[in-house]
Amino acid sequence: MAEEQTALSLSWVFGASAHVKHGVVNLSDGYTDKICYLAANTAVIYDKRLRRQLFLQGHTSPITCIVTTEDRSHVVTADTGPEALLVVWNVRTGLPTRTVQQPHRHGVSTMDVSADGQWLATVSAADPDSGEQEVSLWPMASLLTPPDAAPPGQGPLRPLVTTLVPAGDVQHSIRFSPNNPAELISNGRRRVYFWSWAPGSPRFQYYSPPLRSRDFKQSVGDFVSSVFVPGTTQALTATTDGDLVVWDEQGIAAQVGTSATDRRAIKLMRIHNCPITLLATVGDFIVSGGEDGYVRFFDPLLRIVAWFEDLAAGPVTSVAFSAVLPDRLAHADAADTLNRFMVPDFVVATRNSRIVSVQSASFEEYDADRRRGSSVLDSLLADVVDLAAHPTRAEFAVLGRDGGLQRWDSIAHCLLGGRAFERQIGACLTYSRDGSLLIVGFGSGHLHILNADDCGDLHVMRNTAAGLVRVAVSNTGRHIAAADENHQLLLYAYLPYKQTMRWEYVGRCRSHHGPIASVVFGESPSGQTRLLSVGGDGRVVEYDLAASSVAAGVQVAAFYDFPPGGGAPTSLSFAPPLAYFQAFAADTHLLVSDDSYKIRVFNPDRPAVEATFLGPTFGGPISQLVMFKSPSAASDGAFLAYRTSERVVGLIAWPLDGDPARTMGLIAHPGEVRAIAISYDGRKLLTAGADGTVASWDINTAPLERSAAAAEDAGGEARWAAVLGDAELLREMRDYFVYAQIKTQGEDALEPRAVPGTVPVDLVPDLMRSAGFYPSESDIDNLLHHVQYMAHSRNLEGLESVSFADLLCLYINHRPLFNVTHADIVAAFKELGGRGDPAKLSREQLLSLLQSTGEPMSGEELTAALAALTGAHAPEKSMPASVTAEQFSADVLGFDTTEAGAEAAT
Repeated sequence: MAEEQTALSLSWVFGASAHVKHGVVNLSDGYTDKICYLAANTAVIYDKRLRRQLFLQGHTSPITCIVTTEDRSHVVTADTGPEALLVVWNVRTGLPTRTVQQPHRHGVSTMDVSADGQWLATVSAADPDSGEQEVSLWPMASLLTPPDAAPPGQGPLRPLVTTLVPAGDVQHSIRFSPNNPAELISNGRRRVYFWSWAPGSPRFQYYSPPLRSRDFKQSVGDFVSSVFVPGTTQALTATTDGDLVVWDEQGIAAQVGTSATDRRAIKLMRIHNCPITLLATVGDFIVSGGEDGYVRFFDPLLRIVAWFEDLAAGPVTSVAFSAVLPDRLAHADAADTLNRFMVPDFVVATRNSRIVSVQSASFEEYDADRRRGSSVLDSLLADVVDLAAHPTRAEFAVLGRDGGLQRWDSIAHCLLGGRAFERQIGACLTYSRDGSLLIVGFGSGHLHILNADDCGDLHVMRNTAAGLVRVAVSNTGRHIAAADENHQLLLYAYLPYKQTMRWEYVGRCRSHHGPIASVVFGESPSGQTRLLSVGGDGRVVEYDLAASSVAAGVQVAAFYDFPPGGGAPTSLSFAPPLAYFQAFAADTHLLVSDDSYKIRVFNPDRPAVEATFLGPTFGGPISQLVMFKSPSAASDGAFLAYRTSERVVGLIAWPLDGDPARTMGLIAHPGEVRAIAISYDGRKLLTAGADGTVASWDINTAPLERSAAAAEDAGGEARWAAVLGDAELLREMRDYFVYAQIKTQGEDALEPRAVPGTVPVDLVPDLMRSAGFYPSESDIDNLLHHVQYMAHSRNLEGLESVSFADLLCLYINHRPLFNVTHADIVAAFKELGGRGDPAKLSREQLLSLLQSTGEPMSGEELTAALAALTGAHAPEKSMPASVTAEQFSADVLGFDTTEAGAEAAT
């Protein structure tokens, strides 16, 4: 899809996949100065001269490995997971040349390209149950051929050679021999395999030489990576002890059953005083990287010839070389020395998310600062837990789990500053409305109020031993609220003190008996500042800011418990304001999302749920909603940005109506999405993932507006029929709707039939039941409230009847997205106090609960319902004396528990 047709398009990625070894390739070829590095499920081509990023997008799981062709024209990426891909990308266009779905059953864990560029070797990810792996060989010529240019009749591209790895040690590194592309070496933690293949053979030949600590009279650390020594018969394996295991051919000392060319370990050699993190080759040199951040070069005789020990960038994970040798020397008088050490310039990536560009000639520099290299990109904190956008400038702040705080320029993409909080666990942060304050909460319970420009402390407080999980600041900047892990809300106020002002702790209130999902400040249409919280316990609480004081503590103004049976709330947001002349314009509306994929419009002043809408179903339930104004929108510009807990973020057009055409979503991160924020001008969406990256997305609401307008132009009934997507159910609902009109006039009426096209509102619950949705009494109240909400949205005082399109809209928005299952009945029995395994309730206890808890049934209603379900005319005869969930599901409700059991077993 063209960028102008995309509501969210990636504009910049902050951070990188710092833990992936060999996660950077150097694309510099003498004409361009580019690198390509991994950032979660995206590969980023970065032009160091122009400071531009090009994104290779298509993977849905984190990319595990990347290699480049010899001419730097293509890169190959692969991932692991259920939707694993191997993709060959054109570097110039950023488009895929070839995509191989499921190259291995569980994806690719590591790969390498041969020195002649003719072959690609891949090692599969281990089977999670058996640990089984396979090594495969792919022809690069086929991978570089687009599908439309492939010979006719050719099936899916598969490897030429595949062999299972013997069980026992998961292999995590593979490398071709630079001398012979028919020979490879791989290693796991404790075993090394030498692989060879012959043209026409479908399998590799392999052997694994033994290595015993007693052979060298010292322990041998876990293996890290292996390479062949260029121009020799030797191979090397790096260890976590800082040693190299040297392998060489046995020759005449070959043991019985082995070949003279089979290799054996001949010696151990220490090259680092810390774990080796990386081993590679370039030209005739062996390159090592260590946990200490050192990069060292050795000749084929394993003599050190160059060392870069002043980088100070962190443990090395990648060293990637340019395609050409440098065109100048650092010092002319050092030519003789440099002639012994001449390698292309390179970049070094580290576990601290830093990428450093190094000139190989800088080895001869006398000044240590000149040997440090230059930073290619500022490094993002490794484990971001929250982010906040500055309300008046193109900046944002990120908080790391280790207590690090950073401020970033979202246009220049550079680091502006930050600080480290020692021995603190980061939890949450937010800006004040004017951008002068940055409030940061920690897992220790500390709350820091910072100057937003220099991150200096203005006030530090700790009033709970539990960790803080949410923080919010009022629009006036005079109140701060925080929620902790003990389900308490803490309130702080900016109060007069000795002819000045300072922050004071007002108090705390345990207003929820479950985790607090959101704490928000907002303003009512009258301008009153309001503070509310919502919890997973299904409760919305409003706090009385005017009555709360240091002496009186935190005062609760009101609370509302959502009736049981619906989803648990996951987020809370103030709804966008309506134009002053519209109905409801004087009411405060809140948007409450829940884990049943619904968004409820809640009026805290009534209090009541005035409307219920189907939310996005692209990923999991919504876990955060952010209201914003889009400057490019043709309408009033109100939209909602949302995130789910995993992978998906998106936009929703306002006002809500439940039509999927008014929503969009995309995979922003391959795993957990921890936070989102909207830039001050409404043009960018910032998303933070657990993958170590923050993504900046350009917002273009025009495609979403066009989609919404096209759906509305299709007409009400046709629009909702398309959303329903069930022709048989649609026909049944239309038949029942027509029958309801007949019944309204009277089934025995003799006058000509009037078909008004609407039915009275009080028949809506019965029509819902006829369509298979059985609303509770609270559900019926919500349905009737929604009808009035629809009336007010049309600037009407009320609706006495609804059309068929209205009925479809109500049904789609209010029906449960998932049917009740046997597992739900089991959970309900346990919640009602059932004991044992399986949980049991006595017949008398169950009948009593049905008539006394939740929405109680009268004796007559219960008798009628059980008679209809079981045929028994007395409740005590409808079930045995002791009832299990399975018996109740099968014998009373009529569920097929055999299918439920089969699903549970799988």
